[in-house]
Amino acid sequence: MMKIAFLFSGQGAQYPGMMKDLYETEAAAKGVFEAADSQLGRSVSGLCFDGAQEELNLTHNTQPCVLAADLAAAMALKAHGIEPDVTAGFSLGEYAALTFAGAIPMEDVFSIIQVRADAMQEAVAPGIGAMAALVGGSPEKIEEICAKVNAGYVVAANYNSPVQTVISGTAEGVDEAIALAGEEGIRAVKLAVSAPFHCELMKPAAMKLAELFKTGSFAEPTLPVYMNVNAQPLQGAAQIADLLVQQAMSPVRWVQTLQNMQAAGVDTFIECGPGKTLSGLVKKTLKGVKILRVENQKTLEETLAALAE
Repeated sequence: MMKIAFLFSGQGAQYPGMMKDLYETEAAAKGVFEAADSQLGRSVSGLCFDGAQEELNLTHNTQPCVLAADLAAAMALKAHGIEPDVTAGFSLGEYAALTFAGAIPMEDVFSIIQVRADAMQEAVAPGIGAMAALVGGSPEKIEEICAKVNAGYVVAANYNSPVQTVISGTAEGVDEAIALAGEEGIRAVKLAVSAPFHCELMKPAAMKLAELFKTGSFAEPTLPVYMNVNAQPLQGAAQIADLLVQQAMSPVRWVQTLQNMQAAGVDTFIECGPGKTLSGLVKKTLKGVKILRVENQKTLEETLAALAE
């Protein structure tokens, strides 16, 4: 018996024209974009379909756009009768996972994510922070390198795969870590992000989220949602606010999340949202699983065909 996980893409996967054909052909996908546009009083759909890459890369726009794209892909699958047994989302994608699982209402989630996006953008002035992916070293090795840095502040922020860890911190700290990693033969790729996410520098944003969550409430999820902070399934709605606040300034434990899902019997992983970053991370982390994705009409049809085999 197949056991399916829906995985939701995070910030950085955005590109112009994403989800346009699903919007045009799948009523369920169109409904998500209509919800986003009406909640935010601006055209999230227009930005996704016709916006320039520079516009999409602004955190103020990226987060609502990627969230809409993630949910549109999942809702299209659901409309075709495909439902997951478990779900998880990478950073921003966690909000899509919680919404899909019914823990956050669709009619509130875009307003919430706009607060998060703006708070994260404002937490650190432009140019102060940076992020980089370090490729070719174990997570332990990357933690060791971060601990040796003297200039500024840097920590491991995203545990992406057994050989790829993203670091985050001040620009000086990240640059020194890159230099130290180079001495160990570890390759570095600076990320095109506008702020240093998932580290202590995001504390002001986390505090704004804590304030916001005091006024709303979350519902019990209808299926297990594996959370970024601890890589474990959510133990009920009462945990959600605290875990989302922590998530803004804590590492994304993605490797562990995937391993825990596989240990729970998941054998089919479907990436919902733009790009194929998460599919690549599953491939690097797990053996013997089926990896599918939905980001347009073609991949939707391919995934439905693969599931029908």
